[in-house]
Amino acid sequence: KLEGELAALVKEVGYTEPKAAAPPKKPAAAPARSVVDTHVHLWEIDRRDGLGWIAADNKVLNRSFLPKDHRPLAAANGVGAVVVVQAGQSLADNQWNLDVTASDKDLYRGVVGNLSRVIGTDEFVPLFEKLCKDERYVGYRLSGRYQKTLTDDFFRHLELTAKAGRSVDLLLNEQEYSLADAAEICRRVPKLRVILDHFGNVELTDRPLDPEWVKKFKGVAKHPNAYCKVSALYGRVKKQPAPKSLDFYKPILDLAVEAFGEDRVVFGSDWPVSEATADYAEVLSLLKGYFADKGPTVSNKVFCRNAVTFYGVADPKGNE
Repeated sequence: KLEGELAALVKEVGYTEPKAAAPPKKPAAAPARSVVDTHVHLWEIDRRDGLGWIAADNKVLNRSFLPKDHRPLAAANGVGAVVVVQAGQSLADNQWNLDVTASDKDLYRGVVGNLSRVIGTDEFVPLFEKLCKDERYVGYRLSGRYQKTLTDDFFRHLELTAKAGRSVDLLLNEQEYSLADAAEICRRVPKLRVILDHFGNVELTDRPLDPEWVKKFKGVAKHPNAYCKVSALYGRVKKQPAPKSLDFYKPILDLAVEAFGEDRVVFGSDWPVSEATADYAEVLSLLKGYFADKGPTVSNKVFCRNAVTFYGVADPKGNE
């Protein structure tokens, strides 16, 4: 009887058995860390030698950028390996970049120093050989020119660089190293791997690319030891803020792929200099969208395999 009365009461008040609590949602999985970023700068602002290009009133860049600032960004964007490129021409900073990244060699797998001040001089060989004792010293950048002509000693040092299995990054500027110089270097030292930083430092406007510049750019690309770094994309735009539409960048991206081919274009961010023009994730997304249209094989080459080939760094986790 009691059970019947209880059942009637339950029916009257519309009681229903409570549903079991839903299991807690799993946090979103972090992106697979399969990207190799071949152009990251680190610096300590108090080490002023070589950082004169950073204006004192630059609110974005006039501060230190160290691994602790960069690691979270790399993790959030699926970057599993990084090549650090020295930000200035200080000779001491070659070793500093190796030292400041030594505690995280799994992420910071390569360092490109800067030997602009000594190449072609008696100081080059002892410093270069000392730096090469660290296998993460994958090469050096030439961003400033201290001799009027490309001398025999200059080319002898490039030959030594190639023999040591190291590479050269070129930051071009018609007053320093030009596209013609880059082509001559590639021709004279065919075993040396050479990469043009930032699309050869092209300047992008709303006008078509200069045909004469395109001709010289393709003149470098015809050498099989020359590569093009797809880096500092928004920073190439003369008038800031830079456009956010892929259509604006298609001409230079199309040219790079057409001239160098899918095996010799390499991704680099130019962080933190890129912070002055765009958000890291935004630029990476735009570039991934462009290369996604060319298929997963090409994307894997641009964002990983070509960097492994050029710099000789190990494949990042998630893409082995």
